[in-house]
Amino acid sequence: MVLLQLLIGITAALFIWGFIRLSFHSLLWVIGITLVVSLLIPGAFAFISGILLIFIGMLAALGVLFIIGSFKN
Repeated sequence: MVLLQLLIGITAALFIWGFIRLSFHSLLWVIGITLVVSLLIPGAFAFISGILLIFIGMLAALGVLFIIGSFKN
């Protein structure tokens, strides 16, 4: 039983690390694309920054739901 719990813990840790790494990389790409587009189209910065804010909020909500779900029996 202890080995099963260790296996589940290791799998969950790898999943969380992959999710954080993917989220961070995608966030960096979105910020880079936002800067490039804002240089090309002057009014696009406000629009894209709003989408970026929604994206960060969705990631935060998903993280909170994951944490709550991990403590639920």
